[in-house]
Amino acid sequence: MGTKSRLLHLEDNPTDSELVGLALREAGLDWDVVRVESRDAFVAALEQGGFNAVVSDYSLPSFNGLEALRETRKRRPELAFLFFTGTLGEERAVEALKAGATDFVAKERRDRLAPALQRAVKEAEERSARRQAEEQYRLLFDSNPHPMWVFDPETLAFLAVNDATVRQYGHSRDELLGMTIKDIRPPEEIPALMEELETPAWPKSDWLRVWKHRRKDGSIINVETGANAITFQGRKAVLVLAHDVTEKKKLEAQLLQSQKMEAVGQLAGGVAHDFNNLLGVITGYTDLLLKDLGAQHAGTRRAEQIRKAADRAAGLTRQLLAFSRKQVLQPKVLDLNAIVLDVEKMLHRLIGEDIQLVTVLGEALGRVKADPGQIEQVIVNLSVNARDAMPRGGKLIIETANAELDGLYAGTRTEVTAGPYAMLAVSDTGHGMDTETMSHIFEPFYTTKEEGKGTGLGLSTVFGIVKQSCGHVGVYSEVGKGTTFRVYLPRVEADGEATARVAPLPEPRRARGETILLVEDADVLRMMIREMLESAGYEVLSGGSPEEALAVGEVHSGPIHLVLTDVVMPGISGPQLAERLKAARPGVKVVYMSGYTDEAIVHHGVLEGGTPFLQKPFTTEVLLRKVGEALDA
Repeated sequence: MGTKSRLLHLEDNPTDSELVGLALREAGLDWDVVRVESRDAFVAALEQGGFNAVVSDYSLPSFNGLEALRETRKRRPELAFLFFTGTLGEERAVEALKAGATDFVAKERRDRLAPALQRAVKEAEERSARRQAEEQYRLLFDSNPHPMWVFDPETLAFLAVNDATVRQYGHSRDELLGMTIKDIRPPEEIPALMEELETPAWPKSDWLRVWKHRRKDGSIINVETGANAITFQGRKAVLVLAHDVTEKKKLEAQLLQSQKMEAVGQLAGGVAHDFNNLLGVITGYTDLLLKDLGAQHAGTRRAEQIRKAADRAAGLTRQLLAFSRKQVLQPKVLDLNAIVLDVEKMLHRLIGEDIQLVTVLGEALGRVKADPGQIEQVIVNLSVNARDAMPRGGKLIIETANAELDGLYAGTRTEVTAGPYAMLAVSDTGHGMDTETMSHIFEPFYTTKEEGKGTGLGLSTVFGIVKQSCGHVGVYSEVGKGTTFRVYLPRVEADGEATARVAPLPEPRRARGETILLVEDADVLRMMIREMLESAGYEVLSGGSPEEALAVGEVHSGPIHLVLTDVVMPGISGPQLAERLKAARPGVKVVYMSGYTDEAIVHHGVLEGGTPFLQKPFTTEVLLRKVGEALDA
């Protein structure tokens, strides 16, 4: 048997309560009727629960029916509430319905009570089910880790946004609810958006598309969205689920670039191999021809020019073989410092007098296993490239250092394996490169130089040599500021085997209640560094631009103990930002970070030597140690 339905009856007349029970039995409803007549008893019964509906008289000696209705809606909003009274009247009936009553029945029409109660209970159950569904939707909506929002398909206005949307786009919830979905798009995306919205079949649940969206700080992210048509607050609406795929697209681009370079390398290697065979025939027959002609023959000079051209062609094929990683190497365990010192003398003649050469060699530098001649070629090619980027002179900085590339760094670069490396960095103070140029620099025959000034194989050769030596090449550049190439080669022991990891240093100190202002214009990097700092207990304020950081500093009422800022940023530089923040907060400490090496930054004249500095990429441990040192200084 099921649980018996129970009715809470607020009534001061026992006879009227018996009539209610009789009316229910006459209608075939076997309900328990619990009568109460005071406020305290009524509230206690509501709190105890277990009732399916409330029936109330309107006028009682010590308790008003409207007050009972309000108590019910406050404590048990899911319950059906009916007035069963002889004193209600039309005006009071309207007031009661507005206050939340489900229905009202006059005592002289007792036969109507049971049907009205059944309808009221059914409606209450339906309302409860809808409310439960809405609560489940709200929970799923608000707690979803991915941005979700609801918008009006006619006005395109945001109707609801979840917390993840607020975090991703940088706008407050109130700001977003005053915007349209066009406001989070860059202008060039809006025509395509409007075209999609006008598609007859839109939206469909399987309609996934990647868009460019704009955050509050102006930065652009790649977002994959799916949309569904829903009813929201009684009107047609569209629910959107968004997923930031900026990092995914970046990794896909890296993978495509790696695959492209691999395919080009195979092609170049095959062409170079076949071409070398042809050149062997050309040079061989030319030598025989020169021997037959003799020094005095008129054709000797022409044959010598053929031989010189063949030699130059052979040099190009050697570079192609280096790029395609098909050359024969003679690897040895090397000290990069010794290689740099040997090449340094030649570089002075190669780069000219108007370029200052600076070498900074790391202490206790780990050994690497590579072909010494090829590593010399890497240094020469990078130095020539730097020289050509400084036609009016400048500084060429060559550095070596031990480096540890962790899983976090390797995870964002498909071609990198985590582990201990020796780093060789070549920096210049030249004209720098834009993103488009950097995406092509390692491709063979790609060059930005004038015709006849270069073959476009110098950096391709570097790429091939380093890859064949199981290493990795990284490049950082700013237009008008200069470029740094970093070559990472795996460290090995003296016998040539891969070196074991160095014993870890003591744990870096954790936060002691300090607040750090983080300034970094690359969104993904800023979020990663913030997570590193917060993992150690620091309170982190952040800005995606110097202007945003200054605004954050102005409104933050508490102390700011340290500023961690990128050196090179659009508009205001890191040092300029630090000076302005120090003027407002004299005791604040500063740590700078950059994709350039610290020596390159010093020789750019941007920072003074000894300034707290972090070279990107860095591990969590290196970051926390540097921050701790600066705070304790």
